[in-house]
Amino acid sequence: MNERFRLSIPHALFEAMIVHARTELPAECCGILAGSVEVGVGRVTEHYPLVNALNSPTEYESEPRSMLAAHKAMRASGSEILAVYHSHPGSDPIPSKRDLERNYGECVVHVIIGLRSAEADVRGWWLTLRDYREAEWNIDKGLSSK
Repeated sequence: MNERFRLSIPHALFEAMIVHARTELPAECCGILAGSVEVGVGRVTEHYPLVNALNSPTEYESEPRSMLAAHKAMRASGSEILAVYHSHPGSDPIPSKRDLERNYGECVVHVIIGLRSAEADVRGWWLTLRDYREAEWNIDKGLSSK
């Protein structure tokens, strides 16, 4: 999938992602949002929380067994990775140099959950090895968009 798209996340899966991020504090969390792309919109239908093998507040690495389980489930459902997400417990949801170096790929949205304040600050990004630009996305509850 080389085409860029607008990411649409159902409210319940968005909330599950935020709960995952808060549950892993003080460490960063990581996970996958999967679904399919139709007419320029990536519709998320599945949420796969992964284990952060580093258990670190400043970086993450997806633990291989949790990643394998997510990939098996996606194959079984016929879905594809639309976005990867992780949290920044102590900083803004802007890609770090390490995020750019370790990015999953240029064809998926990289969602970062900032947890510096009481309310999560969530932003989506298209990453390359050298730079990033903000991705279009929305919470699908019929009205809200970001």
